[in-house]
Amino acid sequence: MRTEWLGTLAATALVTVACGSISATPPSASGPAIRNLALVTLRGSNDIVVRDITDIDHPMTVSTLGQISMPMFVSGTELSYLDGSGLVRTPLSGSPKTVVSSQITGVFAWSPDGSAVVYATQSNSGTGLHQLNAGEDRLLGSTPGEGIGGCESIEGCAIANSLDFRLSYSPDGTSISLVTSGFGVGAFRLWSSDGKLVKTSDSQGETMSAWSGKSLYFRDSSGVEVWRDGTVSSFLPGVAWIKPKASPGGGQIVYSARDSDGWAHTYVVDTTTRNVREIKVGRSGAVFLTSRYVWYQGERACAPADGCGLQPPFHPLSGMTYIYDLQNGIETESDITAVFDVWPHPA
Repeated sequence: MRTEWLGTLAATALVTVACGSISATPPSASGPAIRNLALVTLRGSNDIVVRDITDIDHPMTVSTLGQISMPMFVSGTELSYLDGSGLVRTPLSGSPKTVVSSQITGVFAWSPDGSAVVYATQSNSGTGLHQLNAGEDRLLGSTPGEGIGGCESIEGCAIANSLDFRLSYSPDGTSISLVTSGFGVGAFRLWSSDGKLVKTSDSQGETMSAWSGKSLYFRDSSGVEVWRDGTVSSFLPGVAWIKPKASPGGGQIVYSARDSDGWAHTYVVDTTTRNVREIKVGRSGAVFLTSRYVWYQGERACAPADGCGLQPPFHPLSGMTYIYDLQNGIETESDITAVFDVWPHPA
């Protein structure tokens, strides 16, 4: 197996995000019902589509966008992606498109209200972090180089369980975080939305971050920690979670952790009580489609050609995907083959 590294993995880590509630918000005098949307690919095609999953039993395709790069919702009526002109913004239909900036060609994240975007630039010396707001582009800071590498087999690819690049706004829009772990020195940066540096670290091994409410959860050598109101404290001691995703309803995070045989176990944790519920074994890459439904990928046993070794750090994907109902505990096969983003974003 040959794994393509930092740029691809960073983009993949960022664009798979959590989304909204199971059913539409009841209509009220304050406005129309909220639709639950997902940017996905469906079995049999590589085209990315906007999927309305408000009624999970009767999903509808809103538009087909083709094979675009790093699609992400800006709001419930707009999306963005990268093309040859830079970062573009469009209605859900995919046209007309407006170029936001030709300077944005890599990882990016929108503020909750869609008024500002933060993005990363790469150079030989490291990563630069920028914020574009009201036509003003300013440098927030920088991080050391990530390093490069690769894996020729699963057996030698343990770093895949820690490699991550997350640049994101907090759900309330008051903070911006970058938590990254690569082949070189990792980086942890936290800014206020007006660009003030709040926390920085380049050596503590932080990785795998997720916002839920006003708290930032992340993994380090001791387990899962939480930054809240300027203080870091232990959240899940000894847990090496992988690819955590927060719920749109707030208060829950879904994640995977691997056992000594390399199988992924998928869990949901309540951020208030810290109670952990195991969902399934042999499932990974979980993301909330709604606050009730979780999508994930199946894993399979290793074959000789996979190069897994006696104690593989992970297992190959089976090609099957599933949706799990947190309410009744039922798992069903899914025609969604990849999830790039969902709306609403985590709360």
